[in-house]
Amino acid sequence: MSAAPGRETGLLLDGLSCAGCVNRVERALRAKPGVLEATINYTNHRALVRYDPKALDEADLVGEVEALGYRAVPYDPTLLDRPAHATAREALIRVLVAAFLAGNVMWIAAALYIGGYEGLDPEVRRTLRWLAIALSVPAISWCALPFWRGAWSGLRRRELTVDVPITIGIATSFVVSVVGTLAETEHLYMDSAAVIVFLILLGRTLERGARARATGAVDSLMDLSPDTAVRIATEGPVRVAVDSLSRGDHVRVAAGENIPVDGRILCGSSELDEALITGESTPVLRRVGDRVVGGSTNLLGELDIEVTEPSATGTLARLTELLERAQLARPRVQQLADRVAAVFAPSVLVLAGATALAWWWAGAAPLEIAITAAAVLIVACPCALGLATPAAVTAAIGRAAQLGILIKSGATLERCASTVAVVLDKTGTLTRGSFAIEEIVVAGPAALQDAEDAVLQAAALAEGASTHPLAVAIREAAESRGLDCEAALERTTLPGRGVEARVGPGATNVLRVGARAWVESTGARPDAALAEAADKLAERGLSLAWVARGSRVIGLIAGSDPVRDDARRAVARLEHMGIETVLVSGDHFAAVRLAAQRAGIRDFAAGVAPEDKVARVESLRAAHSAADAVVVVGDGINDAAALAAADVGVAIAQGSDVTVHAADAVVGGSRLEAVPDLIALSRTTLRRIRENLGFAVGYNLVAIPLAATGILEPLHAAIAMSLSSLIVTGNSVRLLRWKAPA
Repeated sequence: MSAAPGRETGLLLDGLSCAGCVNRVERALRAKPGVLEATINYTNHRALVRYDPKALDEADLVGEVEALGYRAVPYDPTLLDRPAHATAREALIRVLVAAFLAGNVMWIAAALYIGGYEGLDPEVRRTLRWLAIALSVPAISWCALPFWRGAWSGLRRRELTVDVPITIGIATSFVVSVVGTLAETEHLYMDSAAVIVFLILLGRTLERGARARATGAVDSLMDLSPDTAVRIATEGPVRVAVDSLSRGDHVRVAAGENIPVDGRILCGSSELDEALITGESTPVLRRVGDRVVGGSTNLLGELDIEVTEPSATGTLARLTELLERAQLARPRVQQLADRVAAVFAPSVLVLAGATALAWWWAGAAPLEIAITAAAVLIVACPCALGLATPAAVTAAIGRAAQLGILIKSGATLERCASTVAVVLDKTGTLTRGSFAIEEIVVAGPAALQDAEDAVLQAAALAEGASTHPLAVAIREAAESRGLDCEAALERTTLPGRGVEARVGPGATNVLRVGARAWVESTGARPDAALAEAADKLAERGLSLAWVARGSRVIGLIAGSDPVRDDARRAVARLEHMGIETVLVSGDHFAAVRLAAQRAGIRDFAAGVAPEDKVARVESLRAAHSAADAVVVVGDGINDAAALAAADVGVAIAQGSDVTVHAADAVVGGSRLEAVPDLIALSRTTLRRIRENLGFAVGYNLVAIPLAATGILEPLHAAIAMSLSSLIVTGNSVRLLRWKAPA
């Protein structure tokens, strides 16, 4: 996939109070000449803007946002916590002050209510009521300052934000309290304004905390990288900032510490916990020469590592960037909610005005009309509607990251939820991508163990350091039996045929390992029993390596690319979910059939070229409705065309490879069960989104009429409004505790 033109930058926004604010800023940025694309996530208040650097720069984008009355700074993950902590601290202070003021106002109101005016001197009663009003003044001014700022900045732009009806409702409640006190009416309203401010502030603060939990799973990835590392310099070990490390530097990582950057082990061996990178729950053994991923935890021994990628461009940084980008993509289900939220505030003002007119027409008292209209203004809020989708998507993407699954967009979740068929590649996807020795057959009568060792050692000596998959498996099998296969021999590799090595003088000291036809062409003939065994092994789908010494075939070695440990469980789970599983591979028929049998797959195709895989995917899509999705799972390289042609492409990336561009989702590590996990999580996420949208719509359908008919007073309206956002966000945060069904 070609990269989109233009330059991309991230912005961290402050002052967004509802989904309408998000739509407003997006529209303004998109309308600015030179801006190619702009997307904002309401859950984490981050924007991604793609623009033409010849037409404008980052400062112009910041200025455009600030001209709308919001604050914006260039997004920097290393500085992210500073403004967040400052904002949270200021919000907490406002909530505490509002709580103190509202509490005292409520005590005064309660004393007046309970006393029922009896026994109280009229002057004392009047003084208490004015004291309550005086305590309400700082609540509706300084404590409610964020609401006033939001409303004023919107009005200056000739736009109605959600803060406009809130401030009108607060002001109305306060004015009614003053008028009621002056008129000495029987019903008291002086507690309403202060308590409303407190409840709305409390709701937004709790909502902010819940949203932080939803985004925390992704933000915590950056915390995996330590701030400092021990660099091995000529003068000895020196502790330096991780950001200062560059390719080729050597670092030392003690047991219990996190690996600072991507690298290669130079000295030592240890078990590493890579769970938060790949989703693998079991520690993995890493030795000299193995690659290690920045952010993984060194559990046992000390390691010396050569830096292969600095922190700014390492696996952890790329993973975090891709996840943040994923949180910005909107699924289709959110588009209607966004359009509704954008016109919500003007609609609320119209409803409040209509309510006031209706009560006036019915002959209600002015104070009663004002209180009812204020309740309508306060109870109706699009925040729950605006949070319904992004909060769930953000939480789901974070949970998937914890499981080692990188989801590149929220739309991927929506498509995965409607999966009806999964197409699997074989090598490196269904199977491990590396050979394992299954059988060793010895020619002629011999003591089994000794003869097997002799055949295996001869093959290992001949193969030497060959990187052929079967040669690697032979060498590893020989080493596991403690056989010596390190001799320096004169070797000749014949591509497509095999390898021969001389272990001594004379023709009888030439070892050959390779294809049967080539071995026979050298004069070595297998006996009938060995040939019959070979035919049976080949029919099973195993790959064969014939081993000869001089003119005598001494045996053969059969190996296969074994299916992943969880392949059968993954396929069984997909079938249980009602999903058709198909194995499509370019390998020969017997090998594909063997892999399908071991994984429990009934439908498979062998000898399929890459372009034919695309045709197979398209035929599957044609067999189902347009609403259904076909998922292709491959290694992200040979299967790029099929991954791109699928409704959802899932790449199995080994270890730290998170740069598979053709795929919509990337699975780190070797867990094939991550595929049914992804689909099950997507279905749960879509269910949560529908629950959120249903609740948000239902809340407004119920709450607004109750407020308009006078059943809900402003105080109750403030409680309902705050609870609506908290319920939606809390329902989304439940995804962070999602577990795959057994």
